[in-house]
Amino acid sequence: MAAGGFTALLITPAFALSYFNAYAVPGESPGPWLAALEDPLIQAGLLEPGSTSVYDRYGMLYLAAWVLALAGTMALVRPRLGRATPRLRRAWVAVLGCLTLVAVGILGDYAIPNDVVGGVGFGLTGLGFLGATVAFAFLGHALRRHVGASRWVAWSVGVLGVVSVVGGMALVGHIPSGPGCGFAAAAIVVAVRATRLSRTTP
Repeated sequence: MAAGGFTALLITPAFALSYFNAYAVPGESPGPWLAALEDPLIQAGLLEPGSTSVYDRYGMLYLAAWVLALAGTMALVRPRLGRATPRLRRAWVAVLGCLTLVAVGILGDYAIPNDVVGGVGFGLTGLGFLGATVAFAFLGHALRRHVGASRWVAWSVGVLGVVSVVGGMALVGHIPSGPGCGFAAAAIVVAVRATRLSRTTP
């Protein structure tokens, strides 16, 4: 789980820059912090200007990282669903469903030729991210109401979707790596926290 989140964050600059290098779209350009990394990444052999194949390879690597983090989250949540209230269970299912939809979209976008799916993968990815903004809000509310989570935890979970999608796009400007930043960081935090709790629990 933590490994998936860490990998997703680690490759985000190269992944995003490979998009801006491969597809010259009017009005789209990397932000100053990303642009500053372009030459070092090219010199390190991690970027190849104009190469769509490099971009697609980063897409597949990002998919692997996303699936790894998602699988870890599911493994952590599944044993607790049986004890959850119906509303909390539905909130978790909605969250995991949206994140799974993102994975399916990434798969369609980078593993299947565009002439086969016609850009459907990108649409599914965007739909999954937008759905996650609502699903996490419901999850935060459910955690507060049905589990007695602290207000800080409930609000942190509740705004995670919006902060990740809006903040990630503003910071990175690329889908899926931008909106995925917050979710990847959350996966790391939750995994580290769960590991510490398991070590202290007899």
